[in-house]
Amino acid sequence: MEILTLSPEMKDGKRERELRTDGLLDRRVKIRNVWADLLTRTDRKLSDMRGEYEEIQNPFDDVLPRTGNSWTETRTSADGAVLQVDRYRDNGTLLVSDRQDVRKRGHRGGRRITLFDSKRLPVGQWSTARAFYHSWLDSVLASKKAFLISDSSFAGGLVHDYRRDNVILCQVIHSHFLRDPSRGLYSELSPDKLEILSHLDSFDLVVNLTDQQRKDMVRSQLASSNLRAVSNITSDLRGSPDAARDPRHGAMIARLVRAKRVSDAVSAIHQASEKVPGITLDVYGDGEGRDDLEARTERLGRAGLITFHGHTPGAKQRFLNASFSLLTSRSEGQGLVILESMAAGCIPIAYDIRYGPADIITDGVDGFLIRDGDTNALADVIARFTTMSENERRAMREAALHRASDFFANRIISRWGEVFAEQSFDALTPLSRGVAELVGATSTSDVIDIAVEIDSPLLPSPEAAYFVWKARKGSHFGRLAGLISGTRFNAKIPLSCFSSIPRGLIDISVDLVDGRDFQRIRVSSEDSLIENSSDHLALYSTAHGNLSARIQIPTQSVNNT
Repeated sequence: MEILTLSPEMKDGKRERELRTDGLLDRRVKIRNVWADLLTRTDRKLSDMRGEYEEIQNPFDDVLPRTGNSWTETRTSADGAVLQVDRYRDNGTLLVSDRQDVRKRGHRGGRRITLFDSKRLPVGQWSTARAFYHSWLDSVLASKKAFLISDSSFAGGLVHDYRRDNVILCQVIHSHFLRDPSRGLYSELSPDKLEILSHLDSFDLVVNLTDQQRKDMVRSQLASSNLRAVSNITSDLRGSPDAARDPRHGAMIARLVRAKRVSDAVSAIHQASEKVPGITLDVYGDGEGRDDLEARTERLGRAGLITFHGHTPGAKQRFLNASFSLLTSRSEGQGLVILESMAAGCIPIAYDIRYGPADIITDGVDGFLIRDGDTNALADVIARFTTMSENERRAMREAALHRASDFFANRIISRWGEVFAEQSFDALTPLSRGVAELVGATSTSDVIDIAVEIDSPLLPSPEAAYFVWKARKGSHFGRLAGLISGTRFNAKIPLSCFSSIPRGLIDISVDLVDGRDFQRIRVSSEDSLIENSSDHLALYSTAHGNLSARIQIPTQSVNNT
């Protein structure tokens, strides 16, 4: 297994050495950094990097001379915007020239990345970083069958269209897919994940940490059939149900930021300690809200009962001595601290939020689920747990330890094996540019009724077809399944689907999905084929002859959970 990294800061291998020193990298795992790799390649191996163009534009007039010992030379605009980055080998020869003001010198726009061999001859040129990285991936993977797992939103945004017959492309989603989960299942998507969430069907496999999030994403129709749930791994902390613990002692691991609502934990401990004197809470983590939380604790007169320890390496070990833990976040991808708490025999008391707690905890058996945001209920459960009999608490600790074992490495690795075994290296269909021509569209006060004629290699019987909309501003995106009959696509889209989108423009496309194949086609249109009778949304043809819509009167967001 190789971990592929793109950051220039990792080219020196320092991080890999640290991980190996700490025993965190198996000998069969290697880290390959794109820059370290290119710096050490021979000219023959550099030629594996295939550029986008047969004819290379002259890059020599733009090269930045090396002025010191740094391997990077940078040119910026008057306002500090990066216009060019050139990278050098240790021997002083040029490796890469990356100019980002090709259209008009001095103003960002248009890119040209040129790779040079040791004789300063151009090897290839690319117009985007995405194309450059794709070429590198091709040179690394060659024709070998491989599972390529993107473990970040940034990486996923770069590789979602990296489709090769020999590569199974997988994206892992670690956190909530919505910007504000309280606004409903069909509200605005998480901005940092928009590029991957709007292209999920371009991956062979998309992994959620919880089955609840997987189900919600299926309901929202962001993906057709490639979503699977695979949990994070938690360590076996070897907790004991019989370990001596003060039943009134709690622990919490959280960043001290608004999203974690640690102030709710402070309030609940304050209320619970009025019923059961001596309840304490140790909080491990730091953040911008620490001063306010400490001040709040002082005002409540609980400064001696709630202690903020700041960032603490190995904080999960503190669960071994605690009786209960708290989780009060607004949302989570899974809530790994719950698993860590259970693995230590420490009983989790958690808000029932999306996502994680309900997938892990059986309420009253191995932990407690509290209605989201209900600090009174949270305080009541803390007080009740601390006054339970020792036998009752021991039974819960034993159940928590058993539940935690479901998330140990052997179980989760087996689950990864299962979802990989489902995948197939079937050849991808060569997809030329598809055509989707509007036949007719009507927008009423309740629904958009649309018919489109499609020409695509995925017809006549794709696995799924969707009406797709994407706002030009913000991260509003959505899909709704339609019907394909021959080459005709029909869909009826309730206007409630657009209720959370503010005034502005949205663009309309059609998605076709068939096995590993995915194609998005912009719908072409003419105004004569459009009929509008809605005050909220009006369809129109753009200057380029494509179908778009104008949100004219924003409506109050509807909670669709």
